[in-house]
Amino acid sequence: IDEPDALSQMPHIEYVREAGSEGIELVMWLIMRGALNDKVRTVHRFYHVPASNTAVGHLILENLP
Repeated sequence: IDEPDALSQMPHIEYVREAGSEGIELVMWLIMRGALNDKVRTVHRFYHVPASNTAVGHLILENLP
């Protein structure tokens, strides 16, 4: 959240290597983060791993002036 510029420099293949084939989805989240101001506030954060091990996460960010 706080260092999107550093993460944007990571090659796509590194995301796949570290997080599997779904790891490339992180690139979409970086694009979303890039659309926000430099400073943001975390309004809501939720992460749950049910018994099936298919995790779900929610993150709501709000622009700060």
